[in-house]
Amino acid sequence: MEAILTPYATVKPAHRRSRSVTRIGLERALLRQFARLEPGVVLDVGSKASPYKDRIPHTRYLRLDLDPRTAPDLCCDVQAIDCADAQFDALIATEVLEHILEPQRAVDEMWRVLRPGGVCIASTRFLYPYHPDPRDYYRFTWDSLAHLFRRFTQVEVIPHGNRLQAVWSLLDHGIARGILRPFNPLIARVNFERTRVPLGFVVFAKRGSQDDTEPA
Repeated sequence: MEAILTPYATVKPAHRRSRSVTRIGLERALLRQFARLEPGVVLDVGSKASPYKDRIPHTRYLRLDLDPRTAPDLCCDVQAIDCADAQFDALIATEVLEHILEPQRAVDEMWRVLRPGGVCIASTRFLYPYHPDPRDYYRFTWDSLAHLFRRFTQVEVIPHGNRLQAVWSLLDHGIARGILRPFNPLIARVNFERTRVPLGFVVFAKRGSQDDTEPA
């Protein structure tokens, strides 16, 4: 399996709860991938308030979270998902991987609970300040994400952001935030087709057909 490394592309952001350049670019990238999904049973991992639920085609939508206060359908660790194999048509894991101590275990569990032909859409940070929730362990690259998702038969690693936005985002904290924040939508529109300095990544990973029942 060879991972497809796709350049960043622009789509309209899902919502405006945050005006950071990183969030605007992330939502644009996520929406494009959500539009590729067919309605089915969806598991939203680390979902909290499930901010993208209305933008994800589904016939049934379940939430997984470690925090029982969010009243998830599955209250468990994504590194050991408490359900049988091949239960879901799609799995969503936005901004989760960097907070997991053993991300390979988590991705393997995502593969396990997806039905053959099912799709995982995940996102994670590359250039971003330390943000524990409750811990912040890793930053990932094209190569590390392709490796983590190697059990899937189709893997696309899609960057969002660029060098200008990376510098801007690092400045957009503390006192400077009040000054820079009004300009974020304009900076977020700067789109370089290819970049070696992304803000983060979205992964589109598809599990193989019915015959592909065991991990490689």
